[in-house]
Amino acid sequence: MIFFDTFTKDNFTSAVSSFSTKLKECCGNVFPASYKKKTNGADDGSDQCIAMLNLVSVMQLHEIKEYLEEVESLLIMEVRGDTKDAYLPMLEKLVPSPTKIRPNDVFNRMHNMRLLVSYLALNKLVRLNTMVGSHPKSTNAAKRISSTTMSQFIPPLANDCWISATLKRFDDLNDHIRLPSFKDNLLEFTQTEGFKVDKHNQAFKRLADIIVANGVTDANDITLEVLLSYHNDLMEQYGNNPAAYNIRPALDFLEYAQLITKSDIYKTFLELRAKPQIGEKPEPNKKIFTENSSALEGLVGKNVQGIKQITVPIRDRTTNLDYKYWSGKAGSDSSFYPEELDQNNIWIAAQQDYIRSTSNEAGTIKQKNMRLSFLNKYLFSYLPAYFCTEFSGKFVYPEKPEDLIASLFVQRSNVFEYENRDKITEGFQYPVSLQQFVYDMTSAVHRDDTKNNNSGRDALLIISNFFDYLVSLESSLVGNFKNPLMGRTKERVGNRYVKNTKYVFGLEYWLGLRSFCSEVTNQMLDESQKAIESGENCKSYIIVNKDVNIDGSFPMKIGKVNLKDIPQIKLSKSDAVRYKSGTKDETVYVHDHISWSLMNLGLHSGLRRSNAIWLDDQECFKLYLEDNGGFQQLVVTTDKAKSNCYSVTVSSETVEMLQKVYKIKKMAMESNPNLRGELPYDGHKNSKWGNISPLFRLRNAHNDNSCPHKFSEIINEYEAFLMRNGVDFEPTTLFLPALNYSVNEFIYLNSIGDVNSQLCQILVTYHDNNDDVPFTPITRKTQITPHSLRTMTVSVFAPILGSKVVGKYLTGQSEATVDLYTKALPNSASKDLINEIVRLISGSDSNSMSTVLSVRDTEINQKKFAQELHNSPGQTIDKYNAHSINFEIGANNVHINGLHELRKGNINNIAYYRTHICPTGGKCPQEVIDMVGERNCYACPLTVATNNHLPAISAKIRVLCDDINTINTKLKNFEMLETERKDLERDKANCVLKAGYWEVRKEIIERSSANTDGLYYVSDEGLKLMSLIKAEGASELEMLMLRLEETKGVPALHSEKLKMQASRYRRRIEAQAKGQLGNMSEDLSDMEYLATVVKTKAYLRGLTNEQTMALVSIEQ
Repeated sequence: MIFFDTFTKDNFTSAVSSFSTKLKECCGNVFPASYKKKTNGADDGSDQCIAMLNLVSVMQLHEIKEYLEEVESLLIMEVRGDTKDAYLPMLEKLVPSPTKIRPNDVFNRMHNMRLLVSYLALNKLVRLNTMVGSHPKSTNAAKRISSTTMSQFIPPLANDCWISATLKRFDDLNDHIRLPSFKDNLLEFTQTEGFKVDKHNQAFKRLADIIVANGVTDANDITLEVLLSYHNDLMEQYGNNPAAYNIRPALDFLEYAQLITKSDIYKTFLELRAKPQIGEKPEPNKKIFTENSSALEGLVGKNVQGIKQITVPIRDRTTNLDYKYWSGKAGSDSSFYPEELDQNNIWIAAQQDYIRSTSNEAGTIKQKNMRLSFLNKYLFSYLPAYFCTEFSGKFVYPEKPEDLIASLFVQRSNVFEYENRDKITEGFQYPVSLQQFVYDMTSAVHRDDTKNNNSGRDALLIISNFFDYLVSLESSLVGNFKNPLMGRTKERVGNRYVKNTKYVFGLEYWLGLRSFCSEVTNQMLDESQKAIESGENCKSYIIVNKDVNIDGSFPMKIGKVNLKDIPQIKLSKSDAVRYKSGTKDETVYVHDHISWSLMNLGLHSGLRRSNAIWLDDQECFKLYLEDNGGFQQLVVTTDKAKSNCYSVTVSSETVEMLQKVYKIKKMAMESNPNLRGELPYDGHKNSKWGNISPLFRLRNAHNDNSCPHKFSEIINEYEAFLMRNGVDFEPTTLFLPALNYSVNEFIYLNSIGDVNSQLCQILVTYHDNNDDVPFTPITRKTQITPHSLRTMTVSVFAPILGSKVVGKYLTGQSEATVDLYTKALPNSASKDLINEIVRLISGSDSNSMSTVLSVRDTEINQKKFAQELHNSPGQTIDKYNAHSINFEIGANNVHINGLHELRKGNINNIAYYRTHICPTGGKCPQEVIDMVGERNCYACPLTVATNNHLPAISAKIRVLCDDINTINTKLKNFEMLETERKDLERDKANCVLKAGYWEVRKEIIERSSANTDGLYYVSDEGLKLMSLIKAEGASELEMLMLRLEETKGVPALHSEKLKMQASRYRRRIEAQAKGQLGNMSEDLSDMEYLATVVKTKAYLRGLTNEQTMALVSIEQ
């Protein structure tokens, strides 16, 4: 609060006298007659306020100011979200009440004091902190002020702005608007401008706060200084980290209604507002809840006696980035979104065009706004600070795109320095590069468990795409601009996203959850329907008299399912049952079947959660057929990655469940008209999907927040059911602190012993003990997420059906995306299926794969080799057909040769590898390092390979070829930065180079063999003939089996592609052999398991190779 020179004791006393008379008169007119008699504790609060103000009026002037500042702090606490328990003691101190007041009227005293300070500002005695707000947080109290004579204490313009903040309020309170310009122009203005509801609402409310704080009676008094004072108050209140805001719609209306003259005041305000904010954010590290707070029960539980208050730690995740001469909040910043900045700037205008031309969905627009905010903060906050220092030399700020010089702001250049040496003055220092700035901004806000994500890379990709768009514009404002990020190399930060990290769980657990969830959901839907029909509220639990079979042993009755932790949905009753129990009997509470239905759909389909939430009830059942067997086609009309609707295959039971959801919605719409009609997809009216009639809509608003998934609550009930029935399972839930840690973050930090226990503890104060007692509230949460359900569907079906089939019929994804999502399930998932395999494959001996040598079969016996080499180096080299190759022939390196070293017979200096022998103990001599680099064994002249190494070399070549194919797939199908593409090209060239070197070694060894009837290798029993793999004409499965046998027991020679193939075929065999097989060791990996199946498949009742292949092939 700022006290003007006019604030004297006499003027204050005069204002209080006038205010007291008017307040008493207003309260007499506004409140019912019972308030004058104070019947049953009714109290308008005027007597206590007037009595207190009379006492304050006789105080010293500095004491009066101190009192008013405390009143201002009280009002800020109330309107900015503090709990009633926090500010009620302060109210009792400032305006004490000698009598007991009924609960509904306790805060009338505070609302009256709000009118006082507003009245003082209106009379130009003070300027309030704008955080005081124009109206109370209580909607009823605010409406009472705006619609009665109490509005005389606040500026008419502020009252009209508050009423006009929502169109519904504008309609309801239209008669109380005092300025004709508002009545005549508001509806026309909103229809013309088409602002979003929340943007319009916030702009008018914020302007009302500004007007009250400054006592503005003429709109032209809203000056630049007034707007900046609001921004400064906001920054101070929220520690330099306020939410984004935009007052422009309200100011535009004042201009539209001709209440202010047109000016560039807001443009100047935005420029000044965007300047860097220096300083650390004060950390609000605790919050206090008293015994009457509803939060107390949630943290310490029910029926805990004698608690006075609890102190709860608050975790502030805000991080400041500091370059000494500039500091600012790290992470994306909504105040630097393009729509929040000056639209007359070429950078911002082009960004708006870029977003408009490349995005037509709310999620994509928000994503691009977030990522472009890094560029805007760099351009409009960091660079202005940099150019205010002596570091910038004679270079100037890049006002135009063509001034954003790559060699200055992206990557240094010697040529650039040479050309501009006159501008590089003493003390010159390059600015932080754009790439480094973005990486710093993103990495600073990573949680400990997400340090390796790609947010920095993804942000730079959008910025680079925007630069490309800017280059394509035919505008003189762009000039000769070139994309400064194009072709610039930089050390990669973070990991490329090539693996799916979503949580998966056991197959049996998943199958059981599907059955459990299906039965519970159908029961809930039936009960919700009955509740709407009868008008009787649903209970906080249900009894499901259905059996499910989880582990194949015996059916188990589900029984009681507790729903108390999932809030019910409130609906208006139909006319037939309304007022059945009295005049206030207007609503009915039904189960939140939405969260259960969405989970059920996720378990039985591969739909993305957002697609499920926005299923259109007018479209999704169009392909439904009465007699279509066990499966139906569900039409999906929205998808962030597609442009056309598509269908997915789900069970008939799932579609019948969805039809029940639709039936309940139709019943609810009859008495809840707000649920009728269509909504723009994801709240974005320009969406390519247009308007949707959401199947799962049972609340006025419809979005992801209005359909919480409640996975932890659902999974807790499922696991409680499993435990009641003694089922052995691996839990997906865990106990963790209820405060300040997410599931994944806690798991990660706990694994490294870095959990901050102080953030988990609350301090409990009891009435009979002043010492705080530390207490850690815990909760039980699941690791399963909506993405887990999608990943589980793919991981179960893709190995059996193939990625293409799963993408086409189940998920709508591309084959490459399905492959990315497919994960190996935990070993326990397929335990019973694996145990059944042996019964099928046990039988007589066979030699069907005996001609295939594995790497382990041809391993050199190190002890025997060393002894032979010591006794006779030359004969040993000949016996094993050992070779070393000098690929780099020159005068200085011809003497470097592995055989030369081997012939020295130094057996203590030999290192044995799968693909070769190193005669120098695995330590690279300096001359080798100078020649081919360190540990590049494929090209090293000291590398010695023998006949025994041929299988391993062949396997190594195949691994490298797999890697090359994988890289080719990425280059062909994935969008990436140019720097990443070059990295992959370089990796690919490196793989090709290595494969080439190993292939040469292999060819030389095979051709130099002295045996005309084939290659021999040295075994413990002597020389044995080596059978080569003949892969010509082999099927994919046969080739896989040969490779598995070749590399059995050597994980280092298993490529990622080979592992995925093994997992896929393992699941195929399991799926087809289920119900016919017996017991088998559950310790086998996919590799060991399939190799065993192949080697013993001829045991199968005397089956031939062809018959065995037919058994495991899905084509047969």
